[in-house]
Amino acid sequence: MSDQPFDQGIPLLTEVLLGPEVPEPVAPVAAAPAVEEAPVLPPSIVQPDWDAIEQRLTQRILHQVQGKIDHLLEERIAHVLQTALQNALIGMRGALREDLQQSLEQIVAHAVSHELGHLHPPAQP
Repeated sequence: MSDQPFDQGIPLLTEVLLGPEVPEPVAPVAAAPAVEEAPVLPPSIVQPDWDAIEQRLTQRILHQVQGKIDHLLEERIAHVLQTALQNALIGMRGALREDLQQSLEQIVAHAVSHELGHLHPPAQP
């Protein structure tokens, strides 16, 4: 790592979290307790409720992610539908063109035979 000595001007993480030193109340000198008690945090320092923080953070992230997922899903569905509809229309256009061409050929053939029948009446015996 670094060979530079620790900079005393940079606060430690515990100093940042706990804040400035709070003088402990002076207790009257009495008989020393047999068992050393755990250090008592000053009342001004309240420990955060990590479970509540985790829950709020989880909910916020889920909300943000869900909004992005919804947007991406809508875009994807629109793209898939557009492609499917375009392919269906191309297929329908080809089928309709064939049907129309057959119908026109039949109509023209019937009209031509009808006109030819008027121009050249059938021979009478």
